Amino acid sequence: MRLYLFSIMCILLFGLVGSCTTTPAKVKKNQASFTEQGRIQFQSSTTEHLITVERADPPERIGRGLLNVVIALRNKTKINLWVDVRTTFLDSRGQILEQTNWEPILLDARTVTEYTCTSLGNQAADYQVIIRKPQKSSGMP
Repeated sequence: MRLYLFSIMCILLFGLVGSCTTTPAKVKKNQASFTEQGRIQFQSSTTEHLITVERADPPERIGRGLLNVVIALRNKTKINLWVDVRTTFLDSRGQILEQTNWEPILLDARTVTEYTCTSLGNQAADYQVIIRKPQKSSGMP
């Protein structure tokens, strides 16, 4: 029984960790405001003053038609920041198909970090990313 539960937990953990990743990125300056398009939103105005969206690649289909989202976030401060990011995938009518859990992301001081997330199904037509300051927790550094 324990082996069965352990196997299930490993599969779930792999699925959550494997679908969204972050990596440092080099960014070309782009003047377009991605937040005006409504796809990328900040949950509070204070977060918007600390972080800028440097780049939001057009969503592309990968693998078996899965929608892949890539955005680059710049930490404008002198200190490392933790933020929570949630991606919602929408169908062609704008209805929610999938929604990730809040994922803590470390943004190094004065650098750009790339955030990537891929839908689990091929019916996703659009996406929305919400960025917020993380909730206070004893687990966060």
